[in-house]
Amino acid sequence: MLLKGMGIISVIAAVVSYVWLVPGKIFAIPLVLIGTFVALVLLWCFFCSICAAFIDMDKDYDTHSPFYRYFVNNIIESLEIFMNIKTHCSGKECLPDEKFMLVCNHRSAMDPLLTMGVLREYNTGFIAKKAIYKVPVIRRLMHRCFCPRLDKEDMKSQAKTILRASKLIKSQEASIGIYPEGTRNKTGEGLLPFMSGSFKIAKKADCPIVVAVIKNSENISKNTPWKRTHVYLEFIGVIDKETVAANNTTQLSDMARAMIEEKM
Repeated sequence: MLLKGMGIISVIAAVVSYVWLVPGKIFAIPLVLIGTFVALVLLWCFFCSICAAFIDMDKDYDTHSPFYRYFVNNIIESLEIFMNIKTHCSGKECLPDEKFMLVCNHRSAMDPLLTMGVLREYNTGFIAKKAIYKVPVIRRLMHRCFCPRLDKEDMKSQAKTILRASKLIKSQEASIGIYPEGTRNKTGEGLLPFMSGSFKIAKKADCPIVVAVIKNSENISKNTPWKRTHVYLEFIGVIDKETVAANNTTQLSDMARAMIEEKM
């Protein structure tokens, strides 16, 4: 929405310049159009950077921030436009009224952002790899919007991340997504082995598990920006709280995997 607004302002600026500032000079239209748009984008990036600087990376935020979530949602929308992505969603009617843990297959670096965009009303965050937290500005926004950092080489850090994610769900502040494969599946086929330990989040939070399948996102990098990529995100079912409580993490992992494999 913000990017479209910038486009409209740029068009208005170009028309005004053609009619009043340099009347009759047709070359002014594309120059002013592009110049205004680039200036607005740079101004927006600068504003995001300033606002992100106020986020304390050493603090675990426990309450939702509509202000910073607005930034993230606009970044996602802008990326979808620039990268020529169209996300098709189905199955949202099966989502529970309470916050949940989301389990999905993983094909692209864009998967979590596209899913967060679809599930914005659930204040959705994702367990994020340590490497992503090295990206300036983005790492601060992720930290504020409930994307706990995971260090796979540090067991103490893993336990802390699981506890934080479960607390966010249990307090109904956020739904948290995980990719139990642990990394992107670059083969384009099937599923990598699941890490059942991640299902401790649902056990500790006493929450339902929503199972989803994402398709065709692996083609984003190949198609961008000239060819549109249609990504399909389908919510295929829910493992209810009673089932979560009655089964161990390995059994829950096997259930979720079987559901995903059936739909792939």
